[in-house]
Amino acid sequence: MRRYTGYRDFIQRDQRLLVGTALLLTGSHDQALRLVLWSLRSVGLSWPPTLWENPTVHAQITMYRRYLRRPVTTRATALLRLPPVRRVIAVACLHDGRTPEEVATALGLSREAVETEVSEAVTTLAKGDTKRLTTRLAATAAEASVPDLAVRSVRALRRRRVRGVLLTTVAGLIPVGLIAFTLQQGQVWNSALGEGNQIASAGVGSAVGPGPQAWQTPRTSFTIRYAVPDKCPDDGASTDGRPAPSRAGKVTCAGWTLKLAGGDEGRPALESVECERPGHCESTVKVPDAAQHLAHGDDWSYWSLSPAVSGDGRRIAYLSAAEGRYVAHDLSSGEKKYLSPVLAPSDTETGTGVSVSRDGGFFVVELNGRRLRTDFATGATTSLPAGQATAAEKAADWMRQTYRVWRDSPSGRFTAAVKPGGDDSDRLHVIDARTRKVFKDLPMPSLGDPTSAEVVGWANVREVVVKLTDRRTGDLLGFFRVDAITGRLHRIAGLPDGDSIVLGDLTEP
Repeated sequence: MRRYTGYRDFIQRDQRLLVGTALLLTGSHDQALRLVLWSLRSVGLSWPPTLWENPTVHAQITMYRRYLRRPVTTRATALLRLPPVRRVIAVACLHDGRTPEEVATALGLSREAVETEVSEAVTTLAKGDTKRLTTRLAATAAEASVPDLAVRSVRALRRRRVRGVLLTTVAGLIPVGLIAFTLQQGQVWNSALGEGNQIASAGVGSAVGPGPQAWQTPRTSFTIRYAVPDKCPDDGASTDGRPAPSRAGKVTCAGWTLKLAGGDEGRPALESVECERPGHCESTVKVPDAAQHLAHGDDWSYWSLSPAVSGDGRRIAYLSAAEGRYVAHDLSSGEKKYLSPVLAPSDTETGTGVSVSRDGGFFVVELNGRRLRTDFATGATTSLPAGQATAAEKAADWMRQTYRVWRDSPSGRFTAAVKPGGDDSDRLHVIDARTRKVFKDLPMPSLGDPTSAEVVGWANVREVVVKLTDRRTGDLLGFFRVDAITGRLHRIAGLPDGDSIVLGDLTEP
């Protein structure tokens, strides 16, 4: 098993440290060994580690998260009487040497919350004496009984590998229809604190054949005018009466198409360009690994995902089905940045998504309630506390109860939504997110018959883009910019009719 070269050495080097940490968390040698073996399996599945990955940190963070999901303790010591989150934070910071920033990112908390929990633990257990508590933790961890876990861990990985080979052999003998069904179940995810540790990737969005390749950014001066989703193939929702398998964390459909616009100077990097006149050109580019559907739960339900495009149309971010993590691309430089670690199913239990500042300088990824903010220029990623959410983000629950669909403004101060008009045309509401009151109530034109409106997005900080259809026939009447102050409309040409569209730079080249 050449792939696992160095894995045994890693276990023998760090197993005492890991078992000591697990003993502090559980208070039981048996429970501690189970917790450590679980974390070693997680590390082994993504072995060998990438150049930027620390397998020890990966194992520790896996233990923290696993323990918080199943907080089992067997002794009533002072440490074990602490609430589980406080106990994990105290062990991570005072025994394992993790910084508050690392622990905050790993557990989806703010740095201030982590520092508060550490302070409370020190006050409770050592009357404010941090050094004394650190010494006590080290002494307790040193009591751990540590057998050689390398043999058991490697044997478990061997069994998994053999099982995978057998399944592959069987898959080659069964009908093609069953092969398609099986391949759709084959993507596994894992994550720790920012490590790039994708385990495996089967076909995504395709029943047979390899999954999508990571997109290579065309270096061009063209900008993204809009993005639309590709057609999803049959998702294999029929199980012929069998229980639906767990697909949580698997991208079941991927692929978005970008419409680019620009001048003659941006043409060389693009495969095909059509020019209406000199200096006014368009091109179509496929992004095959941009996720559309992400499965969650144990049934056939999924989250619908969209990419985020900066207001200037030069940067795009999305969940990559090829790499299992959020990525961002800059078209003008061809540069790519990672916005998140490789995702685990637990990262997406309550949904996930990505947003971008209007100038493309900052991206924010939502992972199961925690928010990661990346500065594209430096590549630095930090965890955002809940208090730093915009007014529009804080009003999201209220908007969800009041309106079916809404779009936040680039400033984060306003949101735009449609109020059904009954027998008359719909009306556009611009809501002040701070007061949650309607700032502007704007009528939509009838254009002969009552019209239905749908908010598509914001063209800039002042103009809302709406899609109007004939309420009686359902025919598309067009896309319009609506001035959020005056209500004045301007038609936007060249946008396609469809269920979903993500806007970029709508200015003409």
